[in-house]
Amino acid sequence: MRRVSLEAEVVEVSEPKVITARGAERTIMEATISDGTGQIKLVLWDDKIVELRPGDRVAISGGAVTSFKGEWRLNVSRGGSIERLKGQETI
Repeated sequence: MRRVSLEAEVVEVSEPKVITARGAERTIMEATISDGTGQIKLVLWDDKIVELRPGDRVAISGGAVTSFKGEWRLNVSRGGSIERLKGQETI
């Protein structure tokens, strides 16, 4: 599913890590977010990686939902964006 937009609260954040994807080194950061109806793993790629903390509210647009190792993930990479809400600066 592409072009996903939603507002959610950050529940948990992992440290960024370097992986090899499609033969190239990429940096990803994973977080768990909740919109009140459920939770999903959020994956930020390369230049979309921003500092997030539990409790932050974010607006995501242009995300893509994929399945990786049986787990649903919301990816924000090329064409997607993430923005902090409620007076927090735009990312």
